[in-house]
Amino acid sequence: MTEMVAKNSTRIEELSSILLSTLDEQVFFNEISKCLNEIIASDRVRILRVRENGSSLLVSENGQSIEDGNIIEKGSGISGHVLRTKKSYFSNNISRDPLFASNCDSDTVAELCVPLGCDGFMIGTIHIQSLSEERAFAREDITEVLEILNSIEKPVKNMKIYLSAKFLNESLSRQIEAKEKELEQSKSSVNVLDSYRIEERDIIGKSDSMKELIRVADKVAAVDVATLVLGESGTGKEMVARRVHCRSERKEGAFISVDCSSLSEAQLEIELFGEEARDFTQAHNARLGLIEQANNGTLFINNIESMPVMIQSKLIKFLNEKMAFRVRGQIPYRSDVRIIASSAKDFSELVEKGLFREDLFYALNTMSLRVPALKDRVEDIEMLASFFLNKGKSAELQKSLAPGALKSLQDYHWPGNVRELQSVMERAFILSDGMIVERDHLSESVSQAEKVEEIVDSKVIEFSEMTLDELERKHICHTLEHLGGNKTKTAKTLGITVKTLYNKLHSYGMIEPKEA
Repeated sequence: MTEMVAKNSTRIEELSSILLSTLDEQVFFNEISKCLNEIIASDRVRILRVRENGSSLLVSENGQSIEDGNIIEKGSGISGHVLRTKKSYFSNNISRDPLFASNCDSDTVAELCVPLGCDGFMIGTIHIQSLSEERAFAREDITEVLEILNSIEKPVKNMKIYLSAKFLNESLSRQIEAKEKELEQSKSSVNVLDSYRIEERDIIGKSDSMKELIRVADKVAAVDVATLVLGESGTGKEMVARRVHCRSERKEGAFISVDCSSLSEAQLEIELFGEEARDFTQAHNARLGLIEQANNGTLFINNIESMPVMIQSKLIKFLNEKMAFRVRGQIPYRSDVRIIASSAKDFSELVEKGLFREDLFYALNTMSLRVPALKDRVEDIEMLASFFLNKGKSAELQKSLAPGALKSLQDYHWPGNVRELQSVMERAFILSDGMIVERDHLSESVSQAEKVEEIVDSKVIEFSEMTLDELERKHICHTLEHLGGNKTKTAKTLGITVKTLYNKLHSYGMIEPKEA
């Protein structure tokens, strides 16, 4: 404990007591800024509260409420930097900092900023400011402020839960209002663009392989060409395709997906290219294909290796000419659509066997992205598991993983990849009664994986340290024991004569010479 914190321990305990007794966020922030202003030698202590959309709002200064305070956009200024990095910042000449000089107050000379939150959830930023050169900040000041915040960790956690619930309720209210408005304004006709416009979803991962994938995907997004996304089943190939679409110039257009493996040849052809009405008098009832509906947008074709060769021919023709015919159609239509296809198969083998057209493969493979398997990005498992465990849950219902459960998740080989992990965590949430998910709450295939691996590893180590003769002896003795000492059955099982078996047992000292 620093000298300053020890000296003000009574005041800090008083602050903690006050904060524990209230869930009024304005009182909460005012008391913190007031206490820090009393303890820290500075001219001004401000607190910016994080809003639901990620921006920050000035709510308190030196213990006083701020009405209609300034709003700092998400990621902007010192507040945005500290929230993004979750690390403290200080400068003794803020006007000369090229990153923040344009966003700071003209009267501020030096500033120290620390994040306010817990468990990775930020509820605000604290800004301690000096208006003269006489008061400069040092790293020791950051240490002292963080010590004070550690002393009020429990009330900060309570406020985090309260604000999480508040944000969730406000979000649900807006969704309900939007849905009601949508129902009121709905018409019989379908607006394809509104139906298929999407928002980008965050790709979860901090591993080097995922960082590289995201980096390359963002580059691919800027180039408007056909793209192939490869990776094992369940790795999240559609998520990557969504990111490419949402970061491309087509982001305002439709994003439509189709799975080739779930449709028959006839169904897939109609789904992709559309169908003319059987009766020319009903021409207005012609069915639009997904290629038409995705005009100015993106069509994601999943499991393209399952696409029949006949439809592959129509698709390569469309990619070359940007025109296609509906089923039974006589007049071609144009569509400006980006094709992103995905597969879990080895295309070189499919092309070699004649199951996939080589020209279509090269057309789709103009740009390619490979999504790593979950077993190859173990460092992402904790983050993904926590996300799936608490997805859609209010703050007070969120659960944590016990160390043993996390180790089992990291030791498992995940043949079903991220999709399997999501299923395991949803099941674990239901089976766990408390706030902690233990190893026993995981599916048996996952929870037993570590034990099986330990057994296999121990056997490998045991056998690797044996000579060939020792290994032979162990196998013969184990077989004899398993067959209840019956030497005739043992010899037959081992594929040797009874005489040879007796000779072996004699050499091991297990029988007397006369018995042999």
